[in-house]
Amino acid sequence: MRSGLLIAAFFAVVSPAQADEWRSAENSEFGFEAIFEGVATPGKFTHFLVVLDLDPACAGNNKLRVTVDLTAADMGDPDMNAVLYEPAWFDTKHYAEAVFESSDIVERSPGEFLATGMLDLKGARKTVAVPFSWTRSTDGASMKGELSLDRTRFDVGSGEWASDDAIGINVKLVFTVQLELRN
Repeated sequence: MRSGLLIAAFFAVVSPAQADEWRSAENSEFGFEAIFEGVATPGKFTHFLVVLDLDPACAGNNKLRVTVDLTAADMGDPDMNAVLYEPAWFDTKHYAEAVFESSDIVERSPGEFLATGMLDLKGARKTVAVPFSWTRSTDGASMKGELSLDRTRFDVGSGEWASDDAIGINVKLVFTVQLELRN
């Protein structure tokens, strides 16, 4: 019995710490807001998956992967949704999803994090920094954040839409993700 405890203690000391794996729950929200002719025009993504491996005590183990189904963009109007799928915008025929991946997550202050990683959107891979807050509770966790993204860096709104004459260059992304522990 004593040797079993010693072996367990040895592996606890020499094994790298494992971050908890969290996955987004169905009651999560991922919205966006574009400025169209000076008016804030909101939308949302109805299908996305967030996987967060987070150990605030050991930043080297932290990972974040967000996969967004671009064919599930919803601006509340079928005609506007159809335009989003066209080649000038998301080009969902060729790029059905966007993926953000980060293994560089730092805690800037208690509960406040910054994930710096690569966003692959419409065939362009660019570095993006995503600030978020993270709160753990007895029944799960949540992460919330907001950032502004220059759509032209990813060729979203190309051709006649590339300027900010009708649609603003920056798009605000807002997320509230309820997380469930998967370990």
